[in-house]
Amino acid sequence: MHIAILLAGHTNKAMPARFQDYNDMFSALFTSLPQGKDFHFTTLAVVDDVFPQDVNDYDGFLVSGSAYGVYDDAPFIPKLMTLIRQIHAAGKPLVGVCFGHQIIAHSLGGHAQKWDHGWGIGVKEMTMLEHPDWIDSKAETINLIHVHQDQVTRLPDGARPIASAAHCANAAFAIGDQVFAVQGHPEFDADYTDALADLLTPKAGADCIQAARQSLAIPHDGKILASWILAFFAKHTA
Repeated sequence: MHIAILLAGHTNKAMPARFQDYNDMFSALFTSLPQGKDFHFTTLAVVDDVFPQDVNDYDGFLVSGSAYGVYDDAPFIPKLMTLIRQIHAAGKPLVGVCFGHQIIAHSLGGHAQKWDHGWGIGVKEMTMLEHPDWIDSKAETINLIHVHQDQVTRLPDGARPIASAAHCANAAFAIGDQVFAVQGHPEFDADYTDALADLLTPKAGADCIQAARQSLAIPHDGKILASWILAFFAKHTA
């Protein structure tokens, strides 16, 4: 399958040079999995106004994270919302991660906003509410790295919650077999998150960052979540 990674933001320029951009993190994560050999990924930096000419040029789409919020006055955001509606109308499989999760919900009739109770940073436990057939596990919980202040506060019509967390009620959702969106970051690792925490301390506060750093000792299930994303895309190969 040919999947377009819709890059909605770049790694913070203040981060150490050893860290990759979001699209490269996703590509490295997916190709590290056995099933990754069945996929080809092309990056379209929508944040830099690079959009697909035709949604039918790709078999599926993944919207990445971003430092932007859906409410920000950035030219690419309304264009990306229009594209998301076009992808959905075309019946293409669509995955969203963090900002991608939020803007998919927002574009399709839900709502995302800055969360009044502050940031969610570090490894968070998600309780599974449903196990669609692309999730080859009956595990009751999964641990995933989170870095966000915004949240999806209302799901689109027809969406169903897949997972919830103590700090984020709508931690993952699905719409039929066509949309799979998750607030956490399967592509992040503890080293990256720890470095990013340095930059977020003035915004999130020292107590939040201390708790986040302590949580990074917990093994996270990014590769498991990534395997679910690939299985979700693979359902559409027929």
